[in-house]
Amino acid sequence: MIAFEVLGDPIAKARPRFTRGGHVYTATSTRVAEGQVYMEATKAMDGNTPMLGPLFVFVVAHLAIPKSWSKKRQQMADMRLIHPDKRPDLDNLVKLVTDGMNGVCYEDDKQIVFIQAGKVYDRRVYTEICVGLYDDNFFPPFENATDLGGMN
Repeated sequence: MIAFEVLGDPIAKARPRFTRGGHVYTATSTRVAEGQVYMEATKAMDGNTPMLGPLFVFVVAHLAIPKSWSKKRQQMADMRLIHPDKRPDLDNLVKLVTDGMNGVCYEDDKQIVFIQAGKVYDRRVYTEICVGLYDDNFFPPFENATDLGGMN
């Protein structure tokens, strides 16, 4: 298992863009952010080969508390009493992270069988990432959707 951080504002993966001629390209912000994940993942892997087999991934995006908010609201966010239910979208944050680790932490992101992710407000902005081998004893498989932690 490895864990690492990517400093700076968490960036969501942008949709592919098209030129007038019909060519597809990736937005610069996405390429740069994926490069940062790749670089930090490479450091964390410390020369080890990519993991094989089923994997789990944890991602927590620590977003900036808006400076325009009142002191009271900022304190509430700091205590995790207010949650970031606005942009960026969590699924696009996770997609950028998993794509950035391709070929470094694992051969392909199709190996990921379990993901846990979240967004929180924080005074320090960064993305927290952990990836490792999936273990049925630690993460029991779900039989159906009603097994998701009592959520009905």
